[in-house]
Amino acid sequence: MQTAGDAIQPFLPFFSQVTDIVKSLLQTNETAKCNQKICLALIDRVEIAQQAVNSLKRQQLANEKLFRDQNYYYAWVRFINVLENIRKFAKDVTQLSSLQKYISAMTVKETFDKNIKEFEEVCNDLHFSLAIYNNERREIETKKVMEDIDILLKNMGDLSSDIRLVMKELTQLSTNIGELTKQIVKPESGSMGTEDTAKLKLNNAYKAPDINPADLEPYPFNKETGKNIIKRVYKGVEVACKKILVIENNDTVRSQIDQHELAILLKLGYCPYIIAFHGLSIIDNSHVMVFDWARNGNLKKLYMYNNIDWPTKLKIARDICNGLLFIHRCNILHHDIRCENILITDGYEPKISNFELSHTEHEKSLEVKSILDLIRWLAPEKMSNDSKKRYNLNRRYDHHCEMFSFGMLLWELCHQRIPYMDMNTVAEIQDHVMNQKREVMEILINPNPIPQVLSKIIKKAWDHEPSQRPKVMEMLSDLKNLHDRYVLNGTSPKVCPKGESNDIPGLTLSSTMNNQKLKSAKVESTFDLPEDCEELTLDNISTIPVIHTLSPFEDGHKAHQVKKYNVAWECFSGHADCGNNYAKYWKGYYLLNGIHVKKDVNAALKLFKDAANNGVVDAQLRYSFTLIENGSNNFSEIVKYMTLAADNGNSTALYNLGDIYLNGRFGVMVNEIKAKECIQLAALKNQPKAVAFLEKLNASK
Repeated sequence: MQTAGDAIQPFLPFFSQVTDIVKSLLQTNETAKCNQKICLALIDRVEIAQQAVNSLKRQQLANEKLFRDQNYYYAWVRFINVLENIRKFAKDVTQLSSLQKYISAMTVKETFDKNIKEFEEVCNDLHFSLAIYNNERREIETKKVMEDIDILLKNMGDLSSDIRLVMKELTQLSTNIGELTKQIVKPESGSMGTEDTAKLKLNNAYKAPDINPADLEPYPFNKETGKNIIKRVYKGVEVACKKILVIENNDTVRSQIDQHELAILLKLGYCPYIIAFHGLSIIDNSHVMVFDWARNGNLKKLYMYNNIDWPTKLKIARDICNGLLFIHRCNILHHDIRCENILITDGYEPKISNFELSHTEHEKSLEVKSILDLIRWLAPEKMSNDSKKRYNLNRRYDHHCEMFSFGMLLWELCHQRIPYMDMNTVAEIQDHVMNQKREVMEILINPNPIPQVLSKIIKKAWDHEPSQRPKVMEMLSDLKNLHDRYVLNGTSPKVCPKGESNDIPGLTLSSTMNNQKLKSAKVESTFDLPEDCEELTLDNISTIPVIHTLSPFEDGHKAHQVKKYNVAWECFSGHADCGNNYAKYWKGYYLLNGIHVKKDVNAALKLFKDAANNGVVDAQLRYSFTLIENGSNNFSEIVKYMTLAADNGNSTALYNLGDIYLNGRFGVMVNEIKAKECIQLAALKNQPKAVAFLEKLNASK
């Protein structure tokens, strides 16, 4: 038996978890790359619930009856599960790479509504009435959320299946580079392991192709294009051959990083707003990288020698932003956005080039050799007060920095000159920017509506507070709206090019994966004492029944690993009954295999499907395989959930889905192209059967 004063003890871990989840949501909001209004709507809800929790703690004796109730305890378990679902949803929809898992903008809205519905239901069970909105508050919330959904509708619907596949491949290549980078630094010795054998090896299917030098035909009207650029014709297309140092192709870490970077560069070319890379070759004993030729050189040279009309400037700005959105979706930051790094085709289409400064987001910033080259576009938070090192290496470069640079690029394009042209020293520019001063917006005197609106977009982008700058998707939406409003379809660019030039700066790529884990904050569990505490005695307090508590879900998983199946089953079963989707998967696993309990395939299938529908990838795969293993004729269900698991990046699902397409299983028509895509992506994730399959395929050629 326990006393009333002890009744609150089983609930104390819940109170701490609520605080941790709120802090995690706030951190998610700070690092959001999109859908910040959706995130803020979720935070508003959870913070109101947190206030109710604080009130509950303060009035623990008045709420003694609730703390005695076993069902109230289980409601709290459900509440934490719902908050965890909200935390995961917020993290997914605010990062461009993880946003890919949602098929459409309306899927995001449906998932938001589902989370809110579950949240209000459990808040009702806990008597948190303040967290349940009336119609008026719900309408206000919906209006804000729909602002983000509208932006998604404009930017998610135009992605083809091919581009979605490329984005998945790029994201995985970025992840692999992050893993390879970890191999380089050896903390125990402080040495660099660049010559060590790489743990991850790039499959030949993804390697940059070697181009036969004979296929690079001399350009018939060739002019000297620069010491490092040679113009050629490749398969009937004009190309720029950039001289480089030899790139080794072996199994060392350094070589594998280089190979992955080349693979990323190759895949980036699928985006129409990024310069296309064709492969490697040799010209006159010089190793070269082969790119599309940009007849009009770079954007800086274009505006230096030409007047560009406002509709053309707006189209160029919109298309550059389209390219930025693409690379951000693949967890890649450009790091050096300015007009000089934008190449212009003969049709005046911009192509983003020069990824030399890109690097992983969780790495320290790279040393910049010439700060003067980029200080004019650099975000103030990346500047340093140290006169010896004007570039802040301790501040990570992020999407906020990228948006600042893009804002400066817009200013540069609008005014057709580099920012702070009259300032010639790094210190002068830095002092100006760090004191919250910016360039003069001369375009405001132009009566044309395009520069008037562009000036507002620029001012938002160069806000001194990083969190106040617009996200790339928001900025693209604004530019699209402006273009649709003021530029008629079919309007031709009004630019008169003078001569030909091309400039492809050194290209080195890496990824930007933000896998930084949030540290749980310690929460004090002390409460306000009632005013009459001195009059209390144990004689005045009735004994109350003991609440049956559930051990944390993680403890159940640990128990399973050490084969304490009875402990694990009790944990999984209890949490599954309270709505934990991962616990549903594990409860189903125990029922499927008869671990500690009687085998029940039908009950297992029901749990797997429920967890699968709530985004548990292992459950999606397990549900599909369980149907197969038990001779189900529901082929559409088998393929549907195998595809869901594959779309969510499960390497086993990708390989098996490839096998389904390759052999026409389960009523699916043979599709060798789709099969190859799935198996190659599985191999990129080092799935053993997929790697072996491709090696066998390559050997047979």
